[in-house]
Amino acid sequence: MADLVFAFDPAIDRPLAAPDDAPADVAATIGDAAADAFDAAVDAALAGHASALVLCGRVLDPRRASPAQAARLRGGVTRLAAADCRTIVVADDTAACTELARMLGEPAGMQFVTPAAPLEFTVRGLLVEIVAGRHAAADPRPAETHGGDPAPLRRRIVIGWDQALWHERWSTPAAGEEPTLVDLITGQRPAPAAAADPGFAATAAAVPAWKHPGCFLVWGSRLRPALPPGVQHLPPVQARSPHETSPGCCCSLTLLERDASRAATVEPFAVPHADWRGSWREIPTRRVAWRTVSIESAAGGDEELATAVWSALEAQPPAAGGPLEIVRVLVECGTSVPRRVRVGEISAETLARVRQLYDAKAFRIWCRDLLPHPGESLAPLGHARSGSRPGSTTSFSSALADIVSALEQAADPSLPPDLAREAGWLALELVESV
Repeated sequence: MADLVFAFDPAIDRPLAAPDDAPADVAATIGDAAADAFDAAVDAALAGHASALVLCGRVLDPRRASPAQAARLRGGVTRLAAADCRTIVVADDTAACTELARMLGEPAGMQFVTPAAPLEFTVRGLLVEIVAGRHAAADPRPAETHGGDPAPLRRRIVIGWDQALWHERWSTPAAGEEPTLVDLITGQRPAPAAAADPGFAATAAAVPAWKHPGCFLVWGSRLRPALPPGVQHLPPVQARSPHETSPGCCCSLTLLERDASRAATVEPFAVPHADWRGSWREIPTRRVAWRTVSIESAAGGDEELATAVWSALEAQPPAAGGPLEIVRVLVECGTSVPRRVRVGEISAETLARVRQLYDAKAFRIWCRDLLPHPGESLAPLGHARSGSRPGSTTSFSSALADIVSALEQAADPSLPPDLAREAGWLALELVESV
């Protein structure tokens, strides 16, 4: 059971790109993953009898969205409204709210929050306030005064998020990038860092109302920065690449004590949840997931390798009813450079054999890539272990392995260790194939 459900960055107008060689059913699943993940968040709010679904980040851009995509979002809003659950969109400014409301036809149950206009509502007698804090340099509202009367119980949820796009392997902080939320609060700069946004951190540090025990800070990000205590990470509802830190989920928060036997009843008042901060839960919404499978190199050609791949996939089947898994197969070849070259030569034929066994209904796995394992160690080829001498036939391999080992052991390497290994193997494979 949940009182509030939070969904970050559904980006319905930006479908995931399907591989060109994927069959129609796989391409359709990948293309609909973003919208389906949003629907899963709606289902989670309905199943938990939530009072509100809070959306933040990229939801739907009216300047690029199609009527079908707008209808998908409107359909979710109306489904929630029919169950007495409001949809709250946290946006950067009023113009974005106006454009979205106009495109959706202002459906019942949709409300908006901007930095200048927070939203207050009650959840079974408990006052809840949603505040947009991403660009808030200062809290525009005066402090609450209640004279001699006791202050009413309030829960203030402050939501911020970064603008990081789909995180890829090569993503690194840009040169001259401003400090982030984590930088300003902790004084450290994590790597990789989230998009610059000092306003949220400055306000969190300066505004007393944001430090109140009834205040709850949420930070949406496709990265996973080392957030300081008191700030909860909100992942996206659907990952866009295998290099993102979360496969995709929404999060729920329970503010009041819920009796499961009477969950569907509406009570005018309820007892506040004793551990409401600890009720933050992740609910999977992903419709596409990525997985890497490692196998030992099998002797022979593409048929033998395809058999080994399929055996590995059968040994780790996807969960029933789970997301479509896009699999990357890494073939461990030890220190055999000729075998690595051979695996590269027969990878296309091997993938074709594996895909012939694909069944969209019974086995939701799509084998996307097959390649020699780029992360295997080159240390056995180095001078210290191979015993080679300068001028021997293996001197180039040994020298290259020594360079990679030095990068791996360096305190501040100019090239990350995983990329250094991959580059070393590619160089050896190129020499072998010439």
